[in-house]
Amino acid sequence: MKQTNTSIIDRVAEVLEKKSLDYSMINYPNKGEKSIDLIAINKNNNRRIVLKILTSKKITKIKQDLQNIAKIGIGVPIMIDDKVEQEVINDKGNVFEMNIYTFEKILDGEKAFLYKTRGGMFVKINSKQLKKKREEMGLSLGEVAQALGVSRISIYEYEREDSYVSIDVAEKLVEIFGEDILGDIFDNFGTYEINTEIKTFSSLKTSSSSKIIDKLSEKGFRVVNMNFTAIDIIALKGERKIFFSLETQSPSVSLVKFNEAKKISEKIGSELIVVAKDSRNKKVYEKEGFNTITENEIVNYEFD
Repeated sequence: MKQTNTSIIDRVAEVLEKKSLDYSMINYPNKGEKSIDLIAINKNNNRRIVLKILTSKKITKIKQDLQNIAKIGIGVPIMIDDKVEQEVINDKGNVFEMNIYTFEKILDGEKAFLYKTRGGMFVKINSKQLKKKREEMGLSLGEVAQALGVSRISIYEYEREDSYVSIDVAEKLVEIFGEDILGDIFDNFGTYEINTEIKTFSSLKTSSSSKIIDKLSEKGFRVVNMNFTAIDIIALKGERKIFFSLETQSPSVSLVKFNEAKKISEKIGSELIVVAKDSRNKKVYEKEGFNTITENEIVNYEFD
């Protein structure tokens, strides 16, 4: 029996509850493509997790939003697909794809070391543990290289920084040194250098977007566009994060969108600015507690 998107979301929510994660379901847009289904905080490591539940392989458009989240470094984007093998993480360009079983194991604190890319299946090795174990056993780089059937320089590189090796090499390393030398794919996620160039990763949707991005660019923010969620623009400068949600259709529909945007911003720990089309609607949104600017105010607004 084919599972619906809703039933899988409920299953993931049950896992989050069982593991005592603080989470919110995101219900915008309620029709069509949506890039964020749930967003959660793992208080054990203060990691923000952005979740998309897959029931279709048509993910190119929504994956762009998730990749933008990874590029700007505000959370760990994960796609849940029960067709993925257990304990395997699929590489989707800085977006991690796995099944619910694997996701639950990761929340339990277990290592995720099996990484599948277009080039094949690889295992992450913890460089520090590998060097520590080798030295404790009194083995030289050459001796380990000979046992593995690789070059001495390869062992040196494995110890210099965390590496991904073939399953065959990983099995031999574990046989010699034990499972402590296995790495964790999520250890350094979000610590890589973010491109300082200001760019958008999709076409601009409105003149308001263009004005906001131009203004943020002047102020030195990193910016990405979002297309399939309640947040339209994400800006980052140092520790400061600003989310923008732009008015759409009527105030009643926009308020639904803004409330979903608020859920996301609260979980990520960012400011939220909503953009109204005119001063009359601005008053409506301010009355509901939203920090609001109008399209005409963007040019003169100070984001510092």
